[in-house]
Amino acid sequence: MNKLKRITVFLIACMLAAALPLAAQNIYHTGNEEPVETNHLPGLVLAGGATDNDDAMKWMLARADGGDVVVLRASGSDGYNNYFYSGLGVPVNSVTSIVIQSAEHANEEEVVEILNNAEVVFIAGGNQWNYVNHWRDSALLETLQQLIMEKQITIGGTSAGMAVLGEVVFTAENQTVWSSEALDNPYHWRVKLEKDFLDVPFMNNTITDTHYNRPENDNNDRKGRHVAFMARMVADWGMPAKGIAANEYTAIAVDETGKARVFGHPSYPDFGYFLKKYGGPPEVCEEGTPLTWIQSEQAIKVYKVKGDFDGSGWFDINSWENGEGGEWQYWYVDEGELFETDADDDTGLTPSLTPDNAIQLFPNPAVDILTISIDHSYWPATNNSPEARIRSIDGALLCVTMLSNPDTDATLNLSYSINVEHLPSGVYILEIDDGRHRAALRWVKQ
Repeated sequence: MNKLKRITVFLIACMLAAALPLAAQNIYHTGNEEPVETNHLPGLVLAGGATDNDDAMKWMLARADGGDVVVLRASGSDGYNNYFYSGLGVPVNSVTSIVIQSAEHANEEEVVEILNNAEVVFIAGGNQWNYVNHWRDSALLETLQQLIMEKQITIGGTSAGMAVLGEVVFTAENQTVWSSEALDNPYHWRVKLEKDFLDVPFMNNTITDTHYNRPENDNNDRKGRHVAFMARMVADWGMPAKGIAANEYTAIAVDETGKARVFGHPSYPDFGYFLKKYGGPPEVCEEGTPLTWIQSEQAIKVYKVKGDFDGSGWFDINSWENGEGGEWQYWYVDEGELFETDADDDTGLTPSLTPDNAIQLFPNPAVDILTISIDHSYWPATNNSPEARIRSIDGALLCVTMLSNPDTDATLNLSYSINVEHLPSGVYILEIDDGRHRAALRWVKQ
């Protein structure tokens, strides 16, 4: 072989040697080569983005029932493989990490084949823009959606991985945004939101946020920007916006019923947050203008849950009404400044949000019919029929009734009647809400 041929062969060999490790580096496998089928369970894990919470990760792996775990990531390599396969003491058949660095990778047949065998999929941290940008309209995203809805796997994510699991995603297309920036201008050029990226059970109308307690360069945590995201959801899409957030070392594990358990260290500020639009829409949500979302200082109702090793504190994200081990708060924004207030009682409901005697209930105690009389001068008639919600004294929702066709007395008060004959004797809360006004009053059933 002459010198020119030897050089040519050497260069080709070098090119192949360089190419093979590059391809092989995209997929890292630990454990058995042949996949298995198991009696796996559906679920959802939302992790706050710092060091992984072992207890929540054990909960997640147990859902696989000894099956196969796939880790999706945009950078890095096999950091999760040994941790999931042997580091937590929960037996699984295999762990495969796939690094997706382009739209081409997200459409590879091998990626889809491996993903199809998963009983658990975990999305690593990084920059969620890489996931949104590379996965859009891809075979990977289509397969992942089928696994969630049809195979009913457990899916989890930390940091960027948690960020893409809500119906609405803060994409970070223009990098992160601070709370002060988002509150000062909810249409700040870094506030980029995308809707309908993934359809995950219990996550409709919801946007997540992570690293919730980490101070940014403006010395604020991420609560303010999360509220600004929700304000945009209401203003732009008319959504009944909800939010789920986790502090950095906190993880939230949701089972098939929607019970969201909060895992963390009981000696540290490990909290999960569940936010929902409670009042009307933002009073001011415009480009270049500070956000104002007050709604009687109850724009957003928040259930804050302390995490522990057992995940004993929880919130029901199926009903968004009930929880245990947490505390209710109200959040609102006045000209770009976020305020947090504690609820007045254990149910998170104030006894009354109206002037004295503006709303009256009679007879009280009631036997079969409860009448609601509303002072028309305080609560003028609107095109919206008020909604009445009856709760137990501990906050459990018992029934919902739309109030329509009111009687009007000589003083122009509005009068509605509700049949309460079916309720057992006890103390109850009646909430009234027409989208612009809200009240909560105690009453007694004989």
